[in-house]
Amino acid sequence: MLPIFSQIISVNTSNVQVIQNVPDDLATEIPRSLLFQSVWEINQNNLQMGLSRANSVHVCVCVCSLSSSVLQGFTCTGVRKIGNGQVKNLIKACRRSGSRKVNLVESQLTCMYTYIKDDAASFNLYPPDVLLYYDYSLVPQGSCRAYFTELGNADFSVFSPALSYLRTALFENAKSCLGITNTSLTKDSISVLGNMCCILDASYILNSDSSILEKLKACPSLTSAQAAAVQARMTNGNTRSGAPSVWTEQTLKDLGMLSLYMSSTFYDYFNTVKRIYCLTKNCFSFCVSATDCTLGFITRVTIVNLTFPLNYDISQFTSCLNSTIVKDNLDALVYQVQEQNYTTIVLSKLRQAYNASGIIPEDQVQILGAMSRSATMADINMWNITQIDTLSSLMDPSNGPWDPAKAIISKYLSVKGNSLGSVALNAIGGPNLCALDVVAIRNILVESINLLNGPGLYLLGGCC
Repeated sequence: MLPIFSQIISVNTSNVQVIQNVPDDLATEIPRSLLFQSVWEINQNNLQMGLSRANSVHVCVCVCSLSSSVLQGFTCTGVRKIGNGQVKNLIKACRRSGSRKVNLVESQLTCMYTYIKDDAASFNLYPPDVLLYYDYSLVPQGSCRAYFTELGNADFSVFSPALSYLRTALFENAKSCLGITNTSLTKDSISVLGNMCCILDASYILNSDSSILEKLKACPSLTSAQAAAVQARMTNGNTRSGAPSVWTEQTLKDLGMLSLYMSSTFYDYFNTVKRIYCLTKNCFSFCVSATDCTLGFITRVTIVNLTFPLNYDISQFTSCLNSTIVKDNLDALVYQVQEQNYTTIVLSKLRQAYNASGIIPEDQVQILGAMSRSATMADINMWNITQIDTLSSLMDPSNGPWDPAKAIISKYLSVKGNSLGSVALNAIGGPNLCALDVVAIRNILVESINLLNGPGLYLLGGCC
């Protein structure tokens, strides 16, 4: 944990104050205990009071009204003073889906299982993720299909490396229950397995009913072998999409997230999207030149479409993208547009949107992410950079190398009251420290250097 972060936390450990005090970029460093402890203890006390009242006046206490965020703080320590019956009710309350799903980690799930392990026949009452840790030998064999149907809604990615072997054991038990003897799964078996399809190897993807692709769309990720099998399955024409010769833009939409795993050769089957791989200047010279927008003006709906900006060449992208749209939808454009020829145009349109004031607001600059690496000095000169959060977001090394670092740092220092304290130095970090002027380096306080991260301190010494 960063030294400066530890100091911020120590000021006030109240969960509300911690959230208010910690900068956005460091929010992920906040220990879960500080986020959930107070809220959970309040609800725990309420539950205990409710139990006392229930025992005295014979009323039923319902925990289903607790929010998902509170239930997400479930721990064995937190419920140790609550009766087993009420704990089971809490676990049942965690059985939610969609946007209300209670996201739980392995330690919470295994803890929950210790409270319900003697209730092996009631698996349809508890969160599907808990079923991952069930003792399958206790599940009535006559109910095994129902068990695996419920388990099909679980997230198989929650397993830690230490317990990952359970995935294989679960599938072996599923094969025994469903009578699966080969890699050719029927539509019915796939329907029962549900999310378990995410752990199947390529042979099952290639040989099973095409409905397996629908299940794979919901997987958190695919291995390279799984992705190759999906592509092979598609190009063989043995899916509802038919042969590649009849594929359209709708085919890509129907594939959903699976399209992101396909190789460049896959897109050769789409006449309207081939140019995504036409990235060199020589290749772009063959694209049709046009000064008018013929593909339809780009809107918010266009931007969030899975195929955007695949069907816009550089000329049409320039003609169809309005500066107002860029101003109002910059976050979506940063997420969707990755290729430099296109990001340069987005930044140019952003300048146009703020030409009147000559200043691009700080909240816009903060969300540029990797797109900032395409910026010219004309762009940077219009950026408002006064806050540490802005400096930190622009200097984020995960967005790639940053040649104009000196200009960014100079703009930050030009603001009255800004200096190169430890927080600013850590935000700049790494190789970017070498962009500092010698004068700026010499004026850094010793106390600030002492609070630098190890790598930053080493590089700063090398720059001197």
